[in-house]
Amino acid sequence: MEIGSWVDEILQHRAEMQPLKTTVAPKLERLSGIKAVVFDIYGTLVISGCGDVGSADAVGRGSFVRQTLEEIGLLGKLVSVPDAESLQRNIQQLNQDRVNPGCPKPEVDIVEVWRQVLAEVGWVGSPEEIELVVRLATRYEALVNPTWPMPGASELLQQLKQSGCSMGIVSNAQIFTPCLLNNLLGDRGLEEGGFSLDLCVFSNRYRQAKPGPRLFEVILRGLLNRGILPNEALYVGNDMLNDIWAASAAGLRTAWFAGDQRSCRPRLEDSRCQSLSPDVVLTNLMQLPECLMIS
Repeated sequence: MEIGSWVDEILQHRAEMQPLKTTVAPKLERLSGIKAVVFDIYGTLVISGCGDVGSADAVGRGSFVRQTLEEIGLLGKLVSVPDAESLQRNIQQLNQDRVNPGCPKPEVDIVEVWRQVLAEVGWVGSPEEIELVVRLATRYEALVNPTWPMPGASELLQQLKQSGCSMGIVSNAQIFTPCLLNNLLGDRGLEEGGFSLDLCVFSNRYRQAKPGPRLFEVILRGLLNRGILPNEALYVGNDMLNDIWAASAAGLRTAWFAGDQRSCRPRLEDSRCQSLSPDVVLTNLMQLPECLMIS
């Protein structure tokens, strides 16, 4: 069975969502010399109920754990039922254990986390049963963090592809995240949809997350291999720290997407963001073609 079929839960049972208006004013400037556009996913291309991948807040989500375990047939195989707080403790401990100067912002593999949580409550699964754990992680994420395509995302990606502009991704992500992007592309796959695979960087594959520098170091190498300088690439994201500050530190030009209150992250409490000024501010994704002077 293909991995893709294991993570279908992230797309099933979704309810349509609309972005919640923010009070941020757009700043639309013409950007010349842009040869590549690189996107964040959660809160930018995709409406995210939590504003980002995963859940930082476990309060009130224990019922989702039980529901998920029951749905996939694991509830009766456990000595006790884990709670959402134990999931968060494992994530925090795994990340804390890996913090070092070369890895200031670790990223977990959520499937590994769930295997550890299940082992703590008596589940002894064989390697062949990894499908169950992937389904568990995916279904739980779908419950706690519902998603829906951001208005204009599909149209924007299509316009960029037709313009010949290189497209990439730098996103905090898990195993199910690429499915959301494939869905935006009409299930055509990243490459067919216009993305360059060497410019698609997902945090779970590198075990490091934004705003740490590792993911942007990877995208810079990919851009340079294509003859694209950092200031010839535009990064689009919703989080002023994880996206705009991190991309600016790597030398990329930036577009802050502030089109959904759920995921609008000005980060004014962080000194790194207090004097930060993105090149453009978007409140609708379809404002970007105007800035790039494409139609």
